[in-house]
Amino acid sequence: MKKVQSLRNAVMVSLLAGTTVVWGGTAFAAEDLQEFALEDMVVTATRTESKMVDVPVNTTVISAEKIADRHYLDVADVLKDVPGATVMDTGVGAYEKKVVLNGDERVLVLVDGKRVNIDMGTMSRASYDLNQMPDVSLIERIEVVKGHGGALYGSDAVGGVVNIITKKVDHSYGKVSMGFGSHQARDAKAMYTIKEGKTGVMVAASKYKQGYHEYKDAKTEANKRWPAASTYENEKVSVKLSQELSETSNLELGYDFSKFEGVRSYSTKAKSASFSNKKTNDFYAKYNWTVNDKDQGFIQLYRNKYDYYNAGDMYETDTGFEAQQNITLSDNNRLVVGASYRKAKALNATSYTAEKSINNKAVFVSDQWEFAPSWTLDAGVRYDKHSTAGSKTTWSAGLNKKFDENSHAYFNWGQVFKAPTLDDLYYYSYYYDDRNKYTYESYGNPNLKPEKGDTWTIGYGTKIADKTSVNISYFQSKLEDAIDWDTTNSDNASVSIVRNVDKQKKNGMELSVAHELNDNWDLEASYTYVRVRNDNNDGSGYVRDNNYIPNMYRFGVRYHDDLWNADLFLRGGSGADTSGANDWYGNYTQKYVDSNYVTLDMSVSYKASKDLSFYAKGYNLLNKAYAESAGAVNYAYSYPAQGRRFIIGAEYTF
Repeated sequence: MKKVQSLRNAVMVSLLAGTTVVWGGTAFAAEDLQEFALEDMVVTATRTESKMVDVPVNTTVISAEKIADRHYLDVADVLKDVPGATVMDTGVGAYEKKVVLNGDERVLVLVDGKRVNIDMGTMSRASYDLNQMPDVSLIERIEVVKGHGGALYGSDAVGGVVNIITKKVDHSYGKVSMGFGSHQARDAKAMYTIKEGKTGVMVAASKYKQGYHEYKDAKTEANKRWPAASTYENEKVSVKLSQELSETSNLELGYDFSKFEGVRSYSTKAKSASFSNKKTNDFYAKYNWTVNDKDQGFIQLYRNKYDYYNAGDMYETDTGFEAQQNITLSDNNRLVVGASYRKAKALNATSYTAEKSINNKAVFVSDQWEFAPSWTLDAGVRYDKHSTAGSKTTWSAGLNKKFDENSHAYFNWGQVFKAPTLDDLYYYSYYYDDRNKYTYESYGNPNLKPEKGDTWTIGYGTKIADKTSVNISYFQSKLEDAIDWDTTNSDNASVSIVRNVDKQKKNGMELSVAHELNDNWDLEASYTYVRVRNDNNDGSGYVRDNNYIPNMYRFGVRYHDDLWNADLFLRGGSGADTSGANDWYGNYTQKYVDSNYVTLDMSVSYKASKDLSFYAKGYNLLNKAYAESAGAVNYAYSYPAQGRRFIIGAEYTF
């Protein structure tokens, strides 16, 4: 029987790999073997707890165990290990970080299912900053759903959904850690939870500080520091109160604070820098209940306050309400129904004429139906009424074939839409360059239409002989009325206006393999291919978007026993666009200096006793000159990744 199963698995992998060649896309990723166990429970893919083998969605889960083993510094650090995900990190002090899923910046970020995206303060299609996510010590798991998000989650879920799920307050314990590293880095974390009877309290605080940034210059191969100071600090405080009201109901109250501030250089060639300060003050209350011992529901209220200073003051306040109820119709049919309301109001002192606001009301229904033995159909519909984008109904459907508890094949399709942000609608800026007698102007557009489109994915996941996990998928998406800054340059001015100018097509593939050599050694490997093309309505048709590196590679080796845990992780990219041209200043500009790069990271921890452990992390061990964000001037990266650096520390639990 095992031989038949192994043969079937090999055939399925071969067929899907062949499909990739036909369609011209490829994406390959890997996690620890334990992380790829298809019996893992996930909630984000269908908004209800399900086994991963039962959902028709490409989902990656990073567990608390893996976060602890690798001593990730922050959420951005975690997401760099997710197949199909690219973290755009400028490495420039107090700059924002964002994640790209399936070649798309339009990603919805949730914390315990609560939306944290904002509408103000960013000029890209991303509307969040990974620097302001919860500290990793609080995280129980991170679920990353690629594609298939609009009908369940609404605006922003174009490329996918990242759901950061924090720890439950279910027992008493504490943890403190302290680390020191290169570039004057210091990292301190502390958390304590106490559970007495039906009441639980969690308190956590962290602070990361770095004095400067050092990088390897792509043109001269010399190690350099940023030409201006680039210090920054990231402080976070979280408090959670959990109260069991009955055997079937629970109330949670929470507060999250973050302050991210410091100096950032404009580019490697800049002689000046700017000061940036971001603060979040988020409050929430969530009432959970269970009906008939199995059907869960909740009501959640939240208020997120975001303050941002960058050449001027700006703020945004989001107030929201969410409700959801799961309903078991029969042994093979589950329904999820829900509603939400969100209002965002913001003021940018330098770029808005007055305080602006938008709101959105939504209802959704999702049905998970096992219509035949081992066959499941997931169908969903969502209705949104947006104050500026109008009304929109989106649909989704997914088909899942479960071969056994370790193998499934799936296909899903979903409609998505992205409403314009407040910046898209109302932003205005004017700048005059005295030295070059040149003006820069940017205008929002209150008449924008929402971005809309659809995406589909076909995939297969299996575990072979209890030693090897394989996941493979192919995706494709198409977007209409894409929003972009349409820029016109003349001899003395650059004018940018937000318009519905683009159509976008994306396709790619993910393939992930993890193999357990023995009780102590694991291997993982990944290859990701993503192709992004834009049609700017200029007669050129669809043209490759050169801001993205199409081929991404990952390979990891892990050793673990009762005392040691060590990971050596190689990352690389190839196919980057190196073509360039002279700008109006006479500088030679490119997207990337080199078409490929390879970098090596490591993580080692030693358990000295039951409660005390020591760890060391190394980044860019090969000290390579490369960049994760596009942009180069005169054969030098504008935003190069940091050079070789280390951090060592200790962690104590009690």
